[in-house]
Amino acid sequence: MNTTGADARRLSCQTLVATLTAVGASARMRRMDEPSPIYEPPPKIAEAMASVRTKKQLAELFRFLRLRAKKRFGQNFLVDHNLLSFMVRSAHVGPRDLVVDMGCGTGLLTRHLSEAAARVVGMELDRGLMAICSRYLEDCANVTLLSGDVLESKHRLSAELLDAVRREWETGRYAALRVVANLPYSIASLVVPNLLESGLPIAMMVVTVQKEVADRMAATPDCSDYGSMSVVIQAQAAVHILRRVPPEVFWPRPQVVSAIVRLTPEGERRAAIADFGVFKSVVRGAFLHRRKRMANALAVAGLDIEHPELASQIAASGIDPSARADHVGLAQYIDLANRLAARRK
Repeated sequence: MNTTGADARRLSCQTLVATLTAVGASARMRRMDEPSPIYEPPPKIAEAMASVRTKKQLAELFRFLRLRAKKRFGQNFLVDHNLLSFMVRSAHVGPRDLVVDMGCGTGLLTRHLSEAAARVVGMELDRGLMAICSRYLEDCANVTLLSGDVLESKHRLSAELLDAVRREWETGRYAALRVVANLPYSIASLVVPNLLESGLPIAMMVVTVQKEVADRMAATPDCSDYGSMSVVIQAQAAVHILRRVPPEVFWPRPQVVSAIVRLTPEGERRAAIADFGVFKSVVRGAFLHRRKRMANALAVAGLDIEHPELASQIAASGIDPSARADHVGLAQYIDLANRLAARRK
């Protein structure tokens, strides 16, 4: 396994291992004049992680290492190895594939991926988790770990992560690029759209997200979950919710239900959009005032088009003039955006 990045070079892995050793040793130390059993050194982090099969075992390991799951990072760890294997299989990961894992956490999913793929590039923000993950995966020669935030901003993925993935992909050694990740709840709704717009030649994505987010990704018109995220994501990929994941399979237990989602990017859908920037402006402008009629909503969306012209273009796209944003389908949004983009030229 390779660990890169400025933060990664400063990781206190040795300190963490020393803490593990000290805590274990102190629990076993006795006075020299007392009889004692043969000293048994505490397990290494890699050995401890390899034995984790239950939430209780992971919780005990965190307590032993004096670590805590950080709520602000959306840290809820999926420990069920059957579900982790299901994610790998659902993404159709093969021995010639390059796979990206975002938010590696303890490395449980990353190890499953390393056993199925040619190479895995992963990224983790939390230094304590990075220390655990890097030790657990130190025998995985096909894993590259990066230390840092997968999001550079709300609208941009980490440049370091993108560069690392592109460098690997451009070697020509891989049959497909896939993304498989248990996305932290705090960033899931940002990561997926940014991945689809990153320019990476992603063949498939399988991610665990809040069920609420999954429902929004897959929603259709006239549904309460239908919104700008639904339209923008479906304009680039087919979305399928594979299964519901209950809170009790995570540690710590979240307050929400999760879902495993598969997204299959479709180039033809994206190619049908003349100007993706205009398309996003139309969609987001419409849903920003979703209770207004389309012409009224878009008139204040900053499109620099007069209301009468907007009404005319909306009607030409086959949209009912009285329709609101959540009654308009994907194909109609694409047609309307293309008409408005052509008008700008």
